[in-house]
Amino acid sequence: MKTVLIIKAAEVRPFAEGKLNNTMVEIAEKTLGNDYKVIKTDVNSGYDVTEEQEKFKSADLVIFQYPMYWFSMPSSLKKYMDDVYAYGVFFEGSENYGFSGLMKGKKYMLSLTLNAPESAFNGTDENTFTEKSLDDIIAYMHASQRYVGLEQLPTFAIHDVFNTDMPVQFSRYEQHLLEVVK
Repeated sequence: MKTVLIIKAAEVRPFAEGKLNNTMVEIAEKTLGNDYKVIKTDVNSGYDVTEEQEKFKSADLVIFQYPMYWFSMPSSLKKYMDDVYAYGVFFEGSENYGFSGLMKGKKYMLSLTLNAPESAFNGTDENTFTEKSLDDIIAYMHASQRYVGLEQLPTFAIHDVFNTDMPVQFSRYEQHLLEVVK
């Protein structure tokens, strides 16, 4: 049986307690649980570096579940990666920069929640925040995973989280997982 590692990170705030991202983890676990052994990490609950490295080694798929903060990942996820992605475990030296990842043969997917509406991206008029796509904005995260050898699956995002129909979004996520992962 294949293994999926779900890594959840967030910065809990009074206006954002993390319930949505908890639900997203539950949906992934339920949707994939019959076909995958599911292992999880909540970086805010603490972690053992060696144990996390072993989780990555055993995983066929890694899902990163997090809310966007200032067009980036939560600081707790950055610290997790700084701690866990160690030389000799995740990558090694190479004459050809970026091609020495030790996690080859594994895939990853980003599952993001953000308050920005989808229309804020990919636009060309004066009412659009940026002409860049969401994946362009988070290119650093994709580059980090590619550096260690992980293969990218399509990103999933729930936009405008305070003004959207969550049951519809949850259904979209289930469908995304079934189409992209299984």
